[in-house]
Amino acid sequence: MIIAAYCGTGKSTFAAMYPDKVTDFVCMPYKYFLNSVGNHLDSESCKANPENIMRPDWPLNYAAAIKDACNNGKHLVIPSDILVLSLLRGESIPYILVYPQRNAKEVYFKRFVDRGNTEDFINIFIGFWDNFLVSLENDPCENHIVLKPNQFLSDVIDFECQ
Repeated sequence: MIIAAYCGTGKSTFAAMYPDKVTDFVCMPYKYFLNSVGNHLDSESCKANPENIMRPDWPLNYAAAIKDACNNGKHLVIPSDILVLSLLRGESIPYILVYPQRNAKEVYFKRFVDRGNTEDFINIFIGFWDNFLVSLENDPCENHIVLKPNQFLSDVIDFECQ
């Protein structure tokens, strides 16, 4: 199963809760050349950094890696990037889409600040909040989970019961 979740929904925490069942399939090493000192793929401060150099094969390389990783027997959590989701749909690869309610904008702003995201990141994901959510709401996948303002991914998907 692939779970495509919006930023700030708790993908990394969720994967850490179920390390034998879930992989946090981060996109940063597929999207950008991460060679600069201090630019670690798990660092919130490197996300949406205007100094990152995008890989020319993005998002095809990431979609292909997701497809390959689906065979490892673990569930994948990925970001809800519209280009990647479109490629997955084109390959008939199903996913669950998880994103916040529109009225949760201030909650997510605080989450981004608290976890150390840059001003550039916040300007993108809060500044274009409605645009992102409209795209996700209109995504034709069959499984949408809309999080209430104080919910996280771990509140709506529980692998202990499965």
